[in-house]
Amino acid sequence: MSTTRQKQGQAEREQPNAGDYFVVDTRREWFYVSAATAVRLADALERRWLPRWIKFVDLNGARVWLRTSVIEGIRESTERQRARDREFQYLQRKEERTDKRWDDDE
Repeated sequence: MSTTRQKQGQAEREQPNAGDYFVVDTRREWFYVSAATAVRLADALERRWLPRWIKFVDLNGARVWLRTSVIEGIRESTERQRARDREFQYLQRKEERTDKRWDDDE
């Protein structure tokens, strides 16, 4: 029992760190992958003769098989980019609040 509690305590202390990763976008979902996996996927998608299926492991350790036709894009997502995006969204909301006229009916 104490061994289980020790393992649970270790798991609770190990918070996941998002860091830098790439996102594989599909029509219905997205997958987070490492830079190396993103490069391999991009190489496969740039071939003249596309493979029908593409296989990879995402950052959560899940094995994923996708038809290449459903992949809509691969994009980079760094900590700095996400921080700047949050700052930009904050400034947009702030601007919208100052621009809003209280006598406007919406």
